[in-house]
Amino acid sequence: MSSKQFLPLLKGPKNFKELKDQNGYFVDKTEYIKTAFTDTDSVLLFTRPRRFGKTLLMTMFESFLQINPEKPFDTSVQQNYFKGTKILEDKEFCSKFMGQYPVISVSLKDVDGDFFEDAYECFASTIFRLASEYKYLLNSSKLDDSDKEELKNLTTKSYLLQLKNQISIKDSLRTLATALYKEYGKYPILLIDEYDVPLANASFHDLQNSKTYSKDESFIADYHSRMVTLMKAFLGILKDEDTLTKAVLTGCLKVAKNSLFTGVNNFTVNTVTSKDAKYTGMIGFTKEETNQILKDYELDDYTQQVKEHYDGYKFFDKEMFCPWDVVNFIKSNFEFKQNGQLTEIETGNYWAGTTSDKSLSGYIGYLTDKDNQRMQDLVDGKSISFILNESMNYDCLPQHNSDDFWSLLLHSGYLTLDWVQTKKEELKKDSKSNKEVFARIPNLEILECFDKNIKERFADVVKKDNLALNIANALLEGDAQFVQGKLGPLLRSFASVRDTATRSPHENYYHGFLNGIFTNCKDNLGEYHSNIEAGDGYADITFNNLDGTKSCVIEIKVCKEKESRAKKANEAIEQILEKHYAESFFEDENITSVNAIGIAFSGKNCAVACKVIEAKQS
Repeated sequence: MSSKQFLPLLKGPKNFKELKDQNGYFVDKTEYIKTAFTDTDSVLLFTRPRRFGKTLLMTMFESFLQINPEKPFDTSVQQNYFKGTKILEDKEFCSKFMGQYPVISVSLKDVDGDFFEDAYECFASTIFRLASEYKYLLNSSKLDDSDKEELKNLTTKSYLLQLKNQISIKDSLRTLATALYKEYGKYPILLIDEYDVPLANASFHDLQNSKTYSKDESFIADYHSRMVTLMKAFLGILKDEDTLTKAVLTGCLKVAKNSLFTGVNNFTVNTVTSKDAKYTGMIGFTKEETNQILKDYELDDYTQQVKEHYDGYKFFDKEMFCPWDVVNFIKSNFEFKQNGQLTEIETGNYWAGTTSDKSLSGYIGYLTDKDNQRMQDLVDGKSISFILNESMNYDCLPQHNSDDFWSLLLHSGYLTLDWVQTKKEELKKDSKSNKEVFARIPNLEILECFDKNIKERFADVVKKDNLALNIANALLEGDAQFVQGKLGPLLRSFASVRDTATRSPHENYYHGFLNGIFTNCKDNLGEYHSNIEAGDGYADITFNNLDGTKSCVIEIKVCKEKESRAKKANEAIEQILEKHYAESFFEDENITSVNAIGIAFSGKNCAVACKVIEAKQS
């Protein structure tokens, strides 16, 4: 047994202070405090997979920056916690930032519930705990009565739990920021960890509830849309000028489509695909850090096994390891080696079960045979290509776009970018083209997770039934009844009436809905087009069968709830005929018939009509 003294190795410490209080082993990331807080952008968002150390990073930021309310601007606490770290070597930076700012730090990781009302209660409880940290401000002589009244509301749980008072939740960050500024004369720093968890959970529960209540026509899957509304207001402070010194957020996805960050200026987003070297080593263990911790615990003779099982992530210019895996590997093997009992190294699967794949479940039944082959290629050690959705968003999941599925796997840690192959393809193509990327499974541990959690779960469903392709084939065969029978449940599962309550034409929403379905079977169709010029106008959607003998022209209509959907669907067919959308297809002599398809939508219901147009005989 070695006589060396080893620091305690904490598995998943709750925060930076807990790690330091227990004298735990610390991989020094303090240099990134200066990198982040001298960044000229006022809002920073970092997205990384779960278990990469985002929470430890954020609590380290908080511990370094936070004013001591008992002794404002005294830094003795920080001097103790950060003793021996790199950041203390920078005296000038420390004098300006260490212990010099009020900090609002909140994690949204526990905001969940089967319905919005349940999640709201979790949100309210989170804000209550946050505001209670500043209850001492109720005795401040620098706050006026209205400030104290608003703060008192935030520290009264029974008040916050009432939905009618959710305006206080929406304004909570502004309320706290205003109070802290008045108290200390400095705009606070805002830290939000796991900001996207409430949206991820809402999207998942909408999907589950839609299935559970599919026969209840009064049920509206509006959990996600209501959570978006709440989050937009809650994060509205990011748009304010002269309210915050800086805001830093972490999560798994960059949520952009639902405009959470519309109007936010000076905004930097750093993801697993970003080409910004100054942040790539900030979250996770670099190769050098991993080698050092193995050496420090006298397990460096197992570096190769650790590399094979837990390496493989590449964040732009750096190889990265998941800290959770490395720490668990050391804890599982260290004592046995020290006692001379280690006969065979244990490379356990520590990642399995620690990451949520709730969002993936909605893709069951929508992936194509091509996706099935991609899964096999990945398991075989190959890289696969897809169009990267860099702003992957939870409210676009119901469209079941397979590119989004693979983008989600990349963002969640099942895949890592193959930078070499991606760069080669970028050089071949026009810079204006869609961003096609190549990705692969990073290591043996994730290969095992992928094989069990993804391949086995999805591949069998793909083989049995591809609903999107069945719908497309039915349209080519003119089976309107089958299509209507399949689209109806899909609409009731995924299309919220609120989703159509936008300023854009309602047809755009349903057009996107259909495009999302057909995207998943484009490889089994020929000449798929959306909004293509045809005849005397533009056809909404057109495609052929693979043999190129049959074509389908779809015209979409939207009607009011009390209007006849069947009548509107037939009006759509008349438009196809009157504007001669089908005629250009007969220029191909192989095409013998074109199905004119009219689909009329209203809310969560639809009607489908079909008319076969025969080729004119010469």
